[in-house]
Amino acid sequence: MIKKIALLSIILLSMNSAVFAADWIRLNITNTARYIYLDHDSIFRDENNLYYVIRFKDDSGSQKLAYIKYNADDDKVGIVKMKDYSSDKYVSEKYWKHSFVTMKKVDDNSFFNSINNFVKDDKMVKTLFTTRELRQQSTATTNNELIKKYNEKYPGMGEYIASVEMKVKKNWKLPVTNNGGVAKVQFKINREGKLLSCDIKQSSGNKDNDNSALAAVKNTEPFERFPDTAAKDLKEINILMTFDYYVLDVNKK
Repeated sequence: MIKKIALLSIILLSMNSAVFAADWIRLNITNTARYIYLDHDSIFRDENNLYYVIRFKDDSGSQKLAYIKYNADDDKVGIVKMKDYSSDKYVSEKYWKHSFVTMKKVDDNSFFNSINNFVKDDKMVKTLFTTRELRQQSTATTNNELIKKYNEKYPGMGEYIASVEMKVKKNWKLPVTNNGGVAKVQFKINREGKLLSCDIKQSSGNKDNDNSALAAVKNTEPFERFPDTAAKDLKEINILMTFDYYVLDVNKK
């Protein structure tokens, strides 16, 4: 199962590509008002124990990380450690699995139960994998058409634009929000690499999602100068990027 989950981190990124969350999967859970994100790259097994990391907002509105251990034999769960979340410092640590933790019986009404049921269910993981694979294939088809379009519009700029999008993607910090959606951002760069404009072309329907997409672009400036392969009279380019805030309903089978 873990190998299948690892495959979900494959990202398709090119001209006007849809940017998928590489690590964090937004979970829609019925039994809690909290907005939960699961780091699917953190999931792994050690004999009968299951380990993973979730991110959520506490009652004060601060983002927290919870490192979870679940024992399948006893059907017990424990929080190995809890700490503040920082997108710049977070890594899927492995050493914490050896830490001592008090294990408690999983409450059927607890959101931990819903998360555990998803993580340990091969059927659910297969469904997620299939869904994301289809979404990526659809994006790849669209990307191929757009790559051709951009190459025709901006000869010699293909690698440059791909590099810009990759850097923007690295600066994309997912907010903990109450829904998903798709945001499209249109931005303009001049020959010197200066960001001339950056606007929401299509809203995701959520302000936090839209703002995080805009911030990803703005925080990437300054961009590199146009390459020598660019046309001499090319003064600026327009790039359209799609940010996909995928939400998984873990209550559906």
